[in-house]
Amino acid sequence: EIFSKINMIFAMISIGILGFIVWAHHMFTIGLDIDTQMYFMSATMIIAIPTSIKIFSWMMTMNGKKIFYSSINFWSIGFIIMFTMGGLTGIILSNSIIDINLHDTYFVVAHFHYVLSMGVIFSIFSSFIFWSPLLMNISLNNNWLKINFFNLFFSINLTFFPQHLLGMNGMPRRYIMYSDYFIFWNNISSIGSSMTILFSLMFIYMIIEAILCK
Repeated sequence: EIFSKINMIFAMISIGILGFIVWAHHMFTIGLDIDTQMYFMSATMIIAIPTSIKIFSWMMTMNGKKIFYSSINFWSIGFIIMFTMGGLTGIILSNSIIDINLHDTYFVVAHFHYVLSMGVIFSIFSSFIFWSPLLMNISLNNNWLKINFFNLFFSINLTFFPQHLLGMNGMPRRYIMYSDYFIFWNNISSIGSSMTILFSLMFIYMIIEAILCK
């Protein structure tokens, strides 16, 4: 079986090993010779194989089972969606020719936020909701958690998805001033960011309320 416990273990080991030999995919623009570029491009693409095994193994845990639409499951499924989205853009950036054009643009910002920020944060939210009754002796309101999830899922995507479009149009990162051509998608991203802060505060409020009411 491809999606089994032992293959999940091998996939994690493979990612750990391959992670040590793909570092130059951050450095395609420094003038690497073509052979070095081809090696790091290939190694970066290969790391997608064990990562795919992990993603499909996570999904297979839900196969053939009755899924309870609890807030924990929503956050877990959201993690898989965000992590997969970031991984797909990572495959795009692994191509050295494309990366040279997209390097240091908002496309890269969107890529690593989908993987590192949303992927990690969504799993942390899911874990916190699952373990909080045991570790903190509090129980969060499940209905409000579901509302909070959908609001955060929408606002986070509203923040970072437009940045792919900005990057493909050539907007560099770390610039405070930019052409009027980029204003629309920057405004959309800023609105999403403000909404994300608001709904994050809502989650903190739910925690405080649960602590005070226990």
